[in-house]
Amino acid sequence: MYTPDLADEICNAIATSELGLVHLVNQNPHWPERPVIFLWRRKYPEFDDKYIKAKEAQTEVVVEYMQEVMSEPHKWEDPETGLTKIDVPMLRLKMDTMKWHAAKLKPKKFGEPKVVEPNNSDIDEDCKKRYKEMDERNKKDC
Repeated sequence: MYTPDLADEICNAIATSELGLVHLVNQNPHWPERPVIFLWRRKYPEFDDKYIKAKEAQTEVVVEYMQEVMSEPHKWEDPETGLTKIDVPMLRLKMDTMKWHAAKLKPKKFGEPKVVEPNNSDIDEDCKKRYKEMDERNKKDC
């Protein structure tokens, strides 16, 4: 059953954890299942607003967690040589996934800057117009 207190508990947990909803639901057996939470978002607009804000706040937590992940040893032992090696592909995958997540939830802060391309047709038309004006002035001067 939906209650404002349970909704606040869910949103506070999301806002302060790097874990996704599936993991949080598993850790909190008194919460409804994930599909029910998504239904609540559609049914209760005030919950949806809180949920969206919680996910945005979670982005900050995820970015902090990225810094921790970078300092964790991502090592594995090669069975043939017995040497310990760093698992660079796994580290890269984790970082790329977290960066994507942050950029999607807070694009202004963590997304790629948008480059505005000039409309070349406008520039071309403006140049043609100025050349024509200069040609007209030159004809008068002759």
